[in-house]
Amino acid sequence: MSQNSACPHFPFPRQEPGRPADELLDLLRPGPLARVTLPSGDPAWLAVRYEDAVAVLTDPRFSRNLRYPGAPRLLKGYDLSDEPNSLINMDAPEHTRLRRLLAGTFTPRQTDGWRNAIRAVADDLLLTEVKAGEPIVDLTTFAVLYPVSVICAILGVKELDIAKVRSMSCALLSTADVSEEERRQASLDFHNYAAELVAEQRRSPGGGLLTQMIQARDDGDRLSERELVRLTVSLILAGHETTSSLLTRGLVRFLEPRSGYAALVEAPESIPGVVEELLRTETPGDALFMRVATEDVDLPSGRVRRGEAVLPVSSAANFDPEVFPDPRRVDPARSGHPHLGFGRGPHYCLGANLARVELQEAFRALVARLPNLALAEPASAVPWSQGHLFKRPERLLVHLGDAPA
Repeated sequence: MSQNSACPHFPFPRQEPGRPADELLDLLRPGPLARVTLPSGDPAWLAVRYEDAVAVLTDPRFSRNLRYPGAPRLLKGYDLSDEPNSLINMDAPEHTRLRRLLAGTFTPRQTDGWRNAIRAVADDLLLTEVKAGEPIVDLTTFAVLYPVSVICAILGVKELDIAKVRSMSCALLSTADVSEEERRQASLDFHNYAAELVAEQRRSPGGGLLTQMIQARDDGDRLSERELVRLTVSLILAGHETTSSLLTRGLVRFLEPRSGYAALVEAPESIPGVVEELLRTETPGDALFMRVATEDVDLPSGRVRRGEAVLPVSSAANFDPEVFPDPRRVDPARSGHPHLGFGRGPHYCLGANLARVELQEAFRALVARLPNLALAEPASAVPWSQGHLFKRPERLLVHLGDAPA
C-alpha cells in the first residue's frame, strides 16, 4: 500500500468525549477495509468490523515485530513497539515461552481467590475518603490508588512511587504531548525503576509474583534479566492504567444520568454483567496494538498484503450491530459473542480475569459505601485526556452524599 495524501488521518476526532468517532462507526457498514494515514505518516488498514478484527488478532500471519528497518510506525520515532523484551511485541515461540511462565497466575480460580483482599482494598480506600469529611472529592485519586494497591499486593512489593509511575506511564502512552526523546527517557526510567524493585526483592524476598519471577530467572534460568525487568514494567503499566481508566469512564456514564448508578445500588447482583458491558463500550483506546502482515492475508472484508500494517479497532468492533444488537445500549444480560475489550488470540490480555474482579469489587464497594454518589459538575464539563493512547476523565468531582457508617 503506497502513501496517499487523500487517506484520512487516524485517529479520528471524537464528537463526544470517550465515545468512538462517528467516522469509525460509519465504517462498520459492509465494505472494504478502511485505509488511513497514521500519526507517523505511514499508511495502514483499519479493521473495524468484528469479524475482521478477530481475524487479525488470531491469525499468526500478523506479527507484532515492528522493529525491522522500514517497518510501519504508529508514531514518529521511539514508542512502545521498539522494546524487544516486552511481551506485547513478541511473536511465538518467545511470546509463548513467557506467557507460559505467568499462565497459572491470572486464571479465574486464582484471581477469584484474591477477591476478598481486593474488596478490602477498595472498601478501605473509600472509607478513607468518607472519613476525610469533604463533601466533594475527586474520585480519580481512588481510581489510581486502587489498582496500584492491588498490583503491589500481587507482586509482593510494599509500595510503588505512584507519582513517578504515573508520570512515566503518561509519557510512554502519549501520542502527541511529549517528544520522542521524552518517551525514550520514560522507558529508560521505568526500566531502571523496575530494576530497583527487582534488586530490592532479591535482598528481601516476599511471597508475591515478583519473587516467583525472580526465581524463574535465578534458579531456572527461564528468563533473561532484561525479560524479567521488562515483565515487571509491563505488569505495573498494564496493571493500573486500564482499570483506572475504565473506573472513571464507567462512573461518568453511570452518574450522567444518575439513574444508571441508582440501578446498580438497587441491584448490585447486576454488576458482573454491567462490567462486561463497560468493557465492551468503554474501551479506553481506539485500537489494539498494530500488526504487520508477514504474507498476503485475505480478511473477510479484503486483502492485506505482505508488509502492510493493520490496526484492529476494538472500539468500533465492539459496536458492530451485526454482532451486538442495539450496540449503544448497556445490557447486563447480553450474551453471545464476547467483546474485544481484552483482545483475542495469543495476545489476549494476561490480566483480564484480574481486571474483571477489580472492576466488580470497585463498583460493589462504591454502591455499598456511597449509594448517594452524584457528579459535582455536569458530565460535559469533565475534562478528558488528550494526546494519550488511553482516553479517560482527568478529573471526576463528585458529591459523596450521606454514606452508611
